[in-house]
Amino acid sequence: MTATSSKDLKLTSIIDEIYQGEYQLPEFQRDYVWRDSNVKSLFESVLLGHPIGSLLILELNKENPLFAWTNFHEIFPEEKRRFEYANNDRIPPKFLVLDGQQRLTSLSKLTNGTADKVWFLDLVKIKQSWINSDSPMDDSGIKNWIESDVDVASALSKRKKTDDLLKDLRGKRKLMPLNILKDKTLFSNEINRVRDAINLTITEYKTFIKFHKDIKVNLSIDELNHSISENETWINFLSAPLMRIFDNYYDYNMPCVIVSEKMGVSGVCKVFTKINTSGIALGAFDLLVAVMYPKNIPIKQKFDDAMDTYPLLKTLDEDAKRYLLQTIALFEGISPKTALLPELLKPEHILKTWDRACNALENACKQLDEYCGCALEKGTDRYLVYSPLTASAAVILDEYPINIKQDQIKLLRKQKLQAWYFGAGVADRYSDGTDTKQNQDIKEMKEWFASPSFDQAMPKWLLELFADFNVTKNASLGKAIISMINLKKPKDFYDDTKDVGAYSQYSCDLHHIFPRAALRQKVMQERGIKDKNVGDRILKNEYQVDSILNQTWILSDTNRLIISDRLPSVYLRDIITQYGGGAIGKDKLLDILKGHAINSKAVDCLLGDDYLGFIEERKKAVRFEFKTTGFVQNLIDKDSDIIDAIDDDEAVA
Repeated sequence: MTATSSKDLKLTSIIDEIYQGEYQLPEFQRDYVWRDSNVKSLFESVLLGHPIGSLLILELNKENPLFAWTNFHEIFPEEKRRFEYANNDRIPPKFLVLDGQQRLTSLSKLTNGTADKVWFLDLVKIKQSWINSDSPMDDSGIKNWIESDVDVASALSKRKKTDDLLKDLRGKRKLMPLNILKDKTLFSNEINRVRDAINLTITEYKTFIKFHKDIKVNLSIDELNHSISENETWINFLSAPLMRIFDNYYDYNMPCVIVSEKMGVSGVCKVFTKINTSGIALGAFDLLVAVMYPKNIPIKQKFDDAMDTYPLLKTLDEDAKRYLLQTIALFEGISPKTALLPELLKPEHILKTWDRACNALENACKQLDEYCGCALEKGTDRYLVYSPLTASAAVILDEYPINIKQDQIKLLRKQKLQAWYFGAGVADRYSDGTDTKQNQDIKEMKEWFASPSFDQAMPKWLLELFADFNVTKNASLGKAIISMINLKKPKDFYDDTKDVGAYSQYSCDLHHIFPRAALRQKVMQERGIKDKNVGDRILKNEYQVDSILNQTWILSDTNRLIISDRLPSVYLRDIITQYGGGAIGKDKLLDILKGHAINSKAVDCLLGDDYLGFIEERKKAVRFEFKTTGFVQNLIDKDSDIIDAIDDDEAVA
């Protein structure tokens, strides 16, 4: 068989074979997520004969299936059709549905129901639309009515399953359970039974009219004639018009692209990713689950167990499902490139290195929390400079641990880790070519961590770093600055008894030191501008008001009640007064602001509402912190020369 072929398959046959287990899903398929509104629209398209897209299915070799499989949501074939069935008489599916799961699951549940719910079609609503179209009975008229006036979606509803699903079809409500559609003969027979019952009623009412004077009848002759007319309308509707609607269902064919498993794992997965209508590309984790499951290595279960056991690893990798796999790859000396992991990681790698990688990655996260301020322990990775760094760090710190007895070596390794972390933020180290950088880090960091001094064997990329500290909080350098401030555990501006930052037990905000509204008003007054939109553009383009240099941690209450939308000259003088006023109050404030990487010259700019001057002074103070606290020694400001020594005016003093 060629790699792919195509053919049309009858929808009803596919649904039947889903319940038989001939069609199932690959283990890596996403969950069923469609809402009822999507299901209704889909079924309406089928009944109206409209196309609903093609299917992508993989033909399996039943003797040696390429992938593990699982059943459609809430559809359970017999036990021997399941992957978990261990006996020799297990029967694998013939096809795995790569694309079309949502549509086929929806249509299967519509026409077969679930354990506790059944879909119903309100025939009263459908009949009324037929009447509104002049009750056509000829083929052409019925076709025009179906194409132009039938609103199937509004007539569909999902109800709780009962012991007698046909009760409301046979009664006045005329709610037809769609599970009678699973068999065309059953459907025809049930509709005929309803028609027969209506015919009996018509005959009975005609008898009442004939002998109306001789027998006691609660209805008048006019009422009986009206009922006969209504019932005759039902008889007509339940014949050709209704049957024609469901002819579309029973005759519906779906175009299918059939993929041969000779295409191989990577080929099949590439096809899936390109054609999958959900728009969600498969990740390395999904593919690895599919590859390892037939080899009795339950990656998904192992991963879920790891998430329950290692809290920092969970924060780092629960959603990405990447860095644990990369750590295993780096330990095993194979490429950590995400796209290659399903092919390069072998069962022996998983069995040998899984636990070691989990422990090493959790430990690396702890060290990055403790010494670099990334705050993973708070359940978020938003302050972590680069997640890929953790995999390389896990391997390095496994061989060169920091928490050892020799104080000098411990201090040296801590400083190297900090330089690595903060330097990566400055250099945008992992913005591209991540796997190449990870491999390079393993080689270079091993040499550096093994060296007896800080300068010996330092990686070349750390020797000179270009820095533009005027960045947003979401940039890698912005995250590095936030991490640096976290590490210093600063005090709140107004309440110096409370720490602020990502580690704080109190509610904190990353606050604009020059509040946007206050700065905009100041700029508009100075430039004679009345349009706020113009003012906002100036703040964004000229002032870069959202720069991380204009932000720091404060208590939420301080932000809301003390600072609000006031300029620094106003709210800081109130804070100075709070701390005793005069020189004493200002010295107290200066001492607090040191923890926020704000030096004395920057404070003078704040008290004078000099925004641009403040940004320049804060940049110097942050650069000082990177060199002293972060051990990033050779910083090159993009607007100045190399800074090898610590200038006095940069110090936070």
